[in-house]
Amino acid sequence: MNTEEKFTVPSTQFVENPDGYVLKALLPGIAKEDTELHVEGRTLVLKAKSHYQNPAGFRQVAAEFEHESYAMSADLPEMADVGTMTAKLENGLLTVTIKKRPETQPKKIEIL
Repeated sequence: MNTEEKFTVPSTQFVENPDGYVLKALLPGIAKEDTELHVEGRTLVLKAKSHYQNPAGFRQVAAEFEHESYAMSADLPEMADVGTMTAKLENGLLTVTIKKRPETQPKKIEIL
């Protein structure tokens, strides 16, 4: 029996805006309490575990998809302020928002 845990890399989108960065990851069927998100150095690490089982009395006849566990990592830009990171998991979509460090923001200088 294979006891090695299998992980799938989730579909993701990582974008930059003037204020910071937004990472979105699709985690269908994953509960918030089964999701782990942390930073190691400048790397964002995500692990999410599925605990789905067929309901009692149900037997799977066919499957087009599996209930998967997910894992991924993403290198964060130098300008990312990891202390401002927030995350929200809603309807299978994880959204991680990270602001840019203030000193990297463009600064408009008033001409007198």
